[in-house]
Amino acid sequence: MPPSRVIRAKIEVVLIAIAVIFAPLVAALAFASLLQAAVTASGVIVATLSATAIQLWFRVQAKRSQFRRRQTSSRLATFAEAFSSIGWAATAALALAIPVAALVSGLMTAAIMAATWKISPRRD
Repeated sequence: MPPSRVIRAKIEVVLIAIAVIFAPLVAALAFASLLQAAVTASGVIVATLSATAIQLWFRVQAKRSQFRRRQTSSRLATFAEAFSSIGWAATAALALAIPVAALVSGLMTAAIMAATWKISPRRD
């Protein structure tokens, strides 16, 4: 199997797991407010895509001698993923309460994503 298909399968499994967890919550929220459900779903989608992108940007082939540690990620990727997820959650929450603050939060989180992409290891 080509490596690109393996990576795609891994991403699909993660997306399915996230959908299984958040779909019932968003569906329940839709009974209270369609707007809140739409904003929540959008926030989950953007945060998921951001976290996936960060993991792909910082993906490195582990050496055989580090087989036991192969599931560890770089600290930079871990912090960037956490800050982007928190940023998108804040943006989604603020979108309903204070739209101008949501714009500022969204721009700050997008800047975090851009900086993370900029400092990620280069691929040839």
